[in-house]
Amino acid sequence: MATVMVVDDVAANRDIVRMLLGYRGHDVIEARDGADALRLAHVHHPDVVVSDVLMPGIDGLELVHRLRSDPDPIAAQAPVIFYTANYLEPETRPIAEACGVSQVVLRSQDPHTLLEAVDTALARGPVLLDVTPAADEEFAQAHLHAVNAKLIEKVRALHDTERRFEAMAVASPVGIGILDTHGTADYINERFAEIMQLPQDRLLGQGWLDCLDTGAQDSALSLLHGAGDAVELRFDHRITWPDGTTRRLRLHLRQIHDDDDGRLAGGVLMVDDVTDLVSAEERLREETLRRQEDARHRDAERLDSLRRMAGGTAHDFNNILGAILGYTNLAIETITDAQEDGTLPAETAESLLGDLQHVVKGGERAKGLTQQLLAFGRREIIQPVPLNLNTLLRSAAPALRETVALDLDLDPGLPDVKADPAQIEQALRSLVRNSAEAMPSGGTVTITTSVQDENVMVCVTDTGAGMPQNILDRAFEPFFSTKPAGSTAGLGLSTAHGIISQAGGQLTLRSREGQGTTATFTLPALITETPAPPPQALEPDNPGGETLLLVDDEAAVLQVTARILSGAGYDVLTAADAGEALRILEQHPGHVSALVTDVVMPGMNGRQLAKVASMRQPGLSIVFVSGFAESLIDEKGNNLEPGSTILAKPFDREALVSTVRGALNAGAHR
Repeated sequence: MATVMVVDDVAANRDIVRMLLGYRGHDVIEARDGADALRLAHVHHPDVVVSDVLMPGIDGLELVHRLRSDPDPIAAQAPVIFYTANYLEPETRPIAEACGVSQVVLRSQDPHTLLEAVDTALARGPVLLDVTPAADEEFAQAHLHAVNAKLIEKVRALHDTERRFEAMAVASPVGIGILDTHGTADYINERFAEIMQLPQDRLLGQGWLDCLDTGAQDSALSLLHGAGDAVELRFDHRITWPDGTTRRLRLHLRQIHDDDDGRLAGGVLMVDDVTDLVSAEERLREETLRRQEDARHRDAERLDSLRRMAGGTAHDFNNILGAILGYTNLAIETITDAQEDGTLPAETAESLLGDLQHVVKGGERAKGLTQQLLAFGRREIIQPVPLNLNTLLRSAAPALRETVALDLDLDPGLPDVKADPAQIEQALRSLVRNSAEAMPSGGTVTITTSVQDENVMVCVTDTGAGMPQNILDRAFEPFFSTKPAGSTAGLGLSTAHGIISQAGGQLTLRSREGQGTTATFTLPALITETPAPPPQALEPDNPGGETLLLVDDEAAVLQVTARILSGAGYDVLTAADAGEALRILEQHPGHVSALVTDVVMPGMNGRQLAKVASMRQPGLSIVFVSGFAESLIDEKGNNLEPGSTILAKPFDREALVSTVRGALNAGAHR
């Protein structure tokens, strides 16, 4: 392989030729200019010289002239190939022929053209100096002609470029500034001055810095000085025009590097007035937020309508269910008594009792369904107490782990909340069960507790399939389910939502398909209060003898409740409404110990009746019987009738009798 000397004042150009020739196995010597090339030619005697034409100092034309006149015969006979982007072959032909240049190759040609030219020069061997080199004066004249022609061409091209740049800068919709490495602007277009509302001469030099705040000015100057690795910066800035108008600017500063050696030459600054765009973006953002708020409001109204419907339906159904269960229990008692005294054959009694037990089981299932509906409707009777959710989770964890792998991540500093423990546990079971069903192939449910602002937060996260948005939007609707028909009532999430809402909190879902689901609920942290002394345990008295006034507008419920209480040994007076109850209370010759009243009744409701009755007969014990919490419990779960007793519908015999007995005992000890 041969030794090839590459002569070019641009390092990047030398690198390209060196790599290209290196693939052919040539040894490459690099020279930075003509003078360097002459020195290296004496030392290395290259087989071929590949030289640029236009170079500072000794250019390619003069290099060839001096080589051919060199007293060193080996250096003088080296073949020379011009490799240029500035001269065309016809422009250098006269002097190239006179100096024995082998070939002129343009950089725009295929790289293989240069390789072929080198191969050809090597094949021909050293240049035979059978032509007398041109005299210095003769060469100088030809050289000057070639260089001047190219310089004139370059000046014209530069002038055309400047005119095109000026035209673009004038027509540009953004401000443009050309800066040097010291941060001095030597060009500012008219749009820049228009945006800043300042004369162009005020923005030249370092006046352009007025479009940046102090911190941004330092960053911009550092970029222009070449400090750091960044090559561009973007800024947002707000300025005030002389008339008081505020404008929003976006600025883009980018470094400019020299094409020849890559050195930092300064920067270009582009300034755009985006006030209208920012205003439009803000209006769009506000409109988006408004629409989202409207959507949330519509969703809340839709859920509220569903809650009212579910709560009202459950309340009415509770009355029917209460009568069914009450009469069924009475029938069971009657059959049991008949079986015991021998008036009913044992075989017949067992058959009847078996059938009635199926009725009771069905009633209990229906009771659970109505309780879920009431919970969704936030109308279930609750008993809120101070509660630590960490303690509740640790207690419930063994049962929850029976259906799913469970991890607990509990904040040790978690404050208490005020809620009904049974209901919160029911909500947690519903959330964990829903997560388990979303992971049919197995997975882990993680429950974390934390404090956010003044709320206690609980997150239930699964690794299941997640939910698409259209399912997520309807997840809290009662009876909505994606599972096969008959497998679920679709009340799990809606019940949990109602429970958390009734406790004064919020339940939200976050889910994406393939990325699991996180259910998050928050409850207000309980403000530390001096705990009330626990109530003294009362010894239960034997029931019997007291007179009770029972009020309910549902005839079937009134009758079955009266029969249960009568069977428990009480004298029971019944009334179908509040007016009749007050007349009985006024006309009854004996003492009435307790008022047992429904709450939701036409005309005067149960709360109003209790107030009037208590005024007429002080010391009267009050027992409210209702499945409708709205009239008795406030949004924080507090009993609106302190001192009274609340019994939730539907109830069984034991619950009714023990509740009435407890109210009578409490009244007797007051």
